[in-house]
Amino acid sequence: MLLCITLVLFLDVSYITSTVVLTFSSLVMKDDDTRRLLNAKLTTDRQRRASLIELLYPTIYKFSCLLDLRFFPFDVQVCTMTFSSWTYDQKGIDYFPYSEKIGTSNYLENEGWYILKTKVTRNEVKYSCCPNKYTLLQLTLYLRRKPLFYLVNLIIPTSIITLIAIVGFFTTSSASGMREEKVSLGITTLLSMSILMLMVSDQMPTTSTFIPLIGWFILAMIIVISLGTVVSSIIIAIQKRGSLGERLSKRVLRVAKFIAYITCTSLPSHIEKEQMM
Repeated sequence: MLLCITLVLFLDVSYITSTVVLTFSSLVMKDDDTRRLLNAKLTTDRQRRASLIELLYPTIYKFSCLLDLRFFPFDVQVCTMTFSSWTYDQKGIDYFPYSEKIGTSNYLENEGWYILKTKVTRNEVKYSCCPNKYTLLQLTLYLRRKPLFYLVNLIIPTSIITLIAIVGFFTTSSASGMREEKVSLGITTLLSMSILMLMVSDQMPTTSTFIPLIGWFILAMIIVISLGTVVSSIIIAIQKRGSLGERLSKRVLRVAKFIAYITCTSLPSHIEKEQMM
């Protein structure tokens, strides 16, 4: 990123020390990058006792940014870089933005993000420790994530696996009359969903503030498939008891009738007769 900052110094100076301009959230600043701050274009106006300093240098800043991942991977992030002086207050150094937007003419397209818009703001802050105000320049980037990778590798496979599992629960039983294959289908699907859940967690930073939307989606699908597997197991147990000649208890018949009422289905005729007896 090519950064252009215009400073107005109310000092009669012709040089800049390496401690003048710093980023509040910078994580890495090498010595070579710091020395580049010594290169500046200085224009002095002695009548106003002011100096116009233009810093034009390519540099790489690593800074922290608070992420909002609730709508991941369809999220929009707002990242702000704050530039100020920790040495001089507003009386010593005053900052004015060169433009209202960050220059992106030399921006190289990123594979993971779109730049929606940029903004540059100038703020004056009064700290309790100091009598004068400090000037802050805030460079804000509005970024939108490109969701194609997550659609192809997470959302679409999860939807297909869930659809196949749900349809499999409604298929007819095998030639033997048992439904063990439905339990196997449910367990296999749960293992696949667990792997997809791990892929989602690996793509995001650790946070306990909220769960992303895709996380809720996969969790809901896991619950649905788990319920289907449990119901299939109960049906297999009841079916095996019936194959041994045991009749259903009245409690089981009442539960079956209640479930049939909720799902808008009807019980088989022989079960209806058993309930009347």
